[in-house]
Amino acid sequence: MQNLRLWAAVLALVAFAAGAAMGWLTAVGWNRPEPARGPFADYERRLVDTFQLDEERARLLRVVLANYAKDIEDIKDRHMAEFMSGMEPELREKGRYYDGLIHDKVLPANQRPEFDALALGTPWSAPRP
Repeated sequence: MQNLRLWAAVLALVAFAAGAAMGWLTAVGWNRPEPARGPFADYERRLVDTFQLDEERARLLRVVLANYAKDIEDIKDRHMAEFMSGMEPELREKGRYYDGLIHDKVLPANQRPEFDALALGTPWSAPRP
């Protein structure tokens, strides 16, 4: 009986130690600063390390850099829209050219009216067996 009590005590001690270790590891993980993400991650990390910024200033830096990244994306999107609108006439011309190739060279003559209807916006029908 003594032997069984010893094993129970050892098991309880091991379970307690494992729980304490997991609690400590979890607490350390929660208190760790959030890793830098985004296009400025390396820049942020270097600024924080170089200037030894505390957590509050590091958080402020993340906000500033996130806003900077958003502004850059907005500028890119605006210029991409201008770029695409400049290409629109050429793209429309190429679209008509390739539609003509599909219509005249790829499709058999009996299926061309259906292709023309699709080009005008008629909903697609189920494929024929």
